[in-house]
Amino acid sequence: MSRIPVSRVPSLLPELTRCAAAPAQPGSELYIYEAVRAGRGLAVSTSALEVRLYDRFGLSPVHTLKHHAGQITQIRARGDRLLSSSADGQIALWDLRQPAARPAMVFTSADPILSFDLSTDDTMLVGGTQLNSSYAAKILFWDVRAAGAPARAFEDSHSDDVTQIQCCPSASKQFLSGSTDGLLCTFDPTQPDEDDALLYVANTGASVARCGYFGPESQFIYAQSDMETLQLWTVEATQLADFGDVREISQSGVPVDYIVKCEYDAASQRLYMVAGSNDGSIRLLHVGVSSMEHIQDLSSGHTDIVRAFDWDLHDGWAVSGGEDGRLTWWSQADQAQAPSTSAGARRPAAAGSGATSRRFAPY
Repeated sequence: MSRIPVSRVPSLLPELTRCAAAPAQPGSELYIYEAVRAGRGLAVSTSALEVRLYDRFGLSPVHTLKHHAGQITQIRARGDRLLSSSADGQIALWDLRQPAARPAMVFTSADPILSFDLSTDDTMLVGGTQLNSSYAAKILFWDVRAAGAPARAFEDSHSDDVTQIQCCPSASKQFLSGSTDGLLCTFDPTQPDEDDALLYVANTGASVARCGYFGPESQFIYAQSDMETLQLWTVEATQLADFGDVREISQSGVPVDYIVKCEYDAASQRLYMVAGSNDGSIRLLHVGVSSMEHIQDLSSGHTDIVRAFDWDLHDGWAVSGGEDGRLTWWSQADQAQAPSTSAGARRPAAAGSGATSRRFAPY
């Protein structure tokens, strides 16, 4: 049996059902890398070095954004603004209110940009780069009001690719970085010196693929590795849990081949893990401090590895995309079809009387 205790709790969330599916581009062999809510629609990055915009509910194509000359490494949305980073060393900012042939602003780097985030006060853009030929992996800072080269850089905290940048949702002047060197670093960017700015360092012992804040005060950090391991930490670099290789839970009857992402729901104060199987099935699990709860499987949406998953727990829907080039819309089981853009928001039904006791409570 797996050393990760896994129980089956299907009532924790309303059930999601496949409502629509469509190829990102009929007749092509595109990979879908990421999908995010953007403006009133959906933005999808693909292996064609472009970002495609879709109607959020009908999955019909709306517009295509072409600018980058290298692989798109990340996309993020903030209101009607969309940002995309690329191995071409650029972060493009697009104004979705006026779809155009060119981005509204372009922020540049001498090195490929692997990750980035925008501070919660919308004033600072932080990017992480690939290790360059001079063996420098940089964290770069731009003033959002000034396109072009970065205003400053940190070069000493990481010794390998900076794979993740996450600005703290509850503190506009704090951010987290994760790297292939296995380190999670928490910074205060108001400090001009890198040594003074570095607050805490956690060594996960594994190449960090994704990391992020969770908890009501963003006091915890999750870190998943490219070896499919998952760890939980405090922001002060105290380890709370090491689940090891999450593929071990397959021994408990929940087939898992990889982690897609983790998702924190602030309303319920719960951390969820979205995992997948090589056949395209998606597993939804609730993550506790020492165990996991298997909520639901999303099947028949994909035939290959799922890379993208954007989940709106408040309105009860999700969209997924993957190496089969397909987009799939999932919605609450009590909805016969995806709601129209004019429909009012729907809140998921209550999870049941025992839901509160399953919130993440490490102490």
